[in-house]
Amino acid sequence: MTTLATADAVTSVTTVARAQIRPITSVVVDGEVHRLGQQRDFRRHPVLSAFLPDSGRPSFAWVRLRDGEELSVHSHPTSSMILVCRGSVRLLGERERPLSEGDVVCVPPGSAHGFRTEPGQEFHGLSVQFEGAGLYEDELAPRVSFADDMNDMDGTADILDDAVDDAVEAAPDGSAVPASLAELEEINASLAERHTGNDLFRLLRTGRLREDPRMRARFVTALHVWSRNFQRMLLARQAVCVDPVLREEYEAHLREEYGHDRLLRDRYGVLDEVDDPVLDAACTWFVAQIYQLDEAQKIVLVHMVVETSGHLFGGAASDVYGRDAAASHVYDRDAAGDDFFALHAVADDEHRELGRHRLATMPPSEIPRLVAICRRAWDQMDLVHNRIAAWALEGR
Repeated sequence: MTTLATADAVTSVTTVARAQIRPITSVVVDGEVHRLGQQRDFRRHPVLSAFLPDSGRPSFAWVRLRDGEELSVHSHPTSSMILVCRGSVRLLGERERPLSEGDVVCVPPGSAHGFRTEPGQEFHGLSVQFEGAGLYEDELAPRVSFADDMNDMDGTADILDDAVDDAVEAAPDGSAVPASLAELEEINASLAERHTGNDLFRLLRTGRLREDPRMRARFVTALHVWSRNFQRMLLARQAVCVDPVLREEYEAHLREEYGHDRLLRDRYGVLDEVDDPVLDAACTWFVAQIYQLDEAQKIVLVHMVVETSGHLFGGAASDVYGRDAAASHVYDRDAAGDDFFALHAVADDEHRELGRHRLATMPPSEIPRLVAICRRAWDQMDLVHNRIAAWALEGR
């Protein structure tokens, strides 16, 4: 009898679906974030962990890269074998070559290697180690060392992360702390540039949304979840604001944004609802922040981060969904008309400048606190975008 794994003890033939093994998509090594694509170590599932022997200590993990994702060149202290189970991928490092279904890669200890997919390419594999813990079994202490010559996108993201970390971590004399609005703007611009390398922007650049109507439908359905929560965020801010000057600015902003969730729904025929707790949680985080932050932090959250993200996203998505005027990057409100994406490319460029007069009055001692919410908000926007991309690609 074949049963589904429900307990630690394995007393009969038992199956464990790939989806039941908790995935991770990145690890931190020496303070730097490294993307893995998707990695599912067998020992993260209690039944598989109990079933695998500790003597000899083999480790297994499902791995996946797709659509331009790259696992940067790295090495580890134990031998490893990678089996290409489906799709294709390019081997990087000491011996570069294309790999296809059925190929087996043997990696001796300390050998530099990595993997990269092209846009539209997908790779599913099995990673096997024959001794010691799995490479990412303990995701907080991965057994890998990454090379210095990483790809441009991940390297840039890591450098920017380090820069922000350094900026918000005060030196003993306070000299390392950003102390002006200009420094905050510089950090925000760097994080915005990093943002354009997330999964959703990469998907837009591939052109696949233009070619696949079912993928486009899934994309706008997931995007509608974010659009609804954006409306709720602005409504909540208006309800709790007591500053008369800011309240008037916020009201004008709300009038210009109000109903854009319905515009998206009606313009692109959003009929289904996305039932995704991860996407819901990522989006409602922004609404919850309105009830916790002060006005300066809210300006950073809404205008420096969310509206800047909307401007960048609107421009990128206009090439897939927008009118000719948007596609040619001649942005003005009349040309944008009622197109959701072109409209945001135009309006959000203006909206991201709101509230700067308040930030300009902040004393230097307050800037590190604003940098902290700036970084948190950009990380959260990346999470929202990456989840929308996952829905567009897979419907989950």
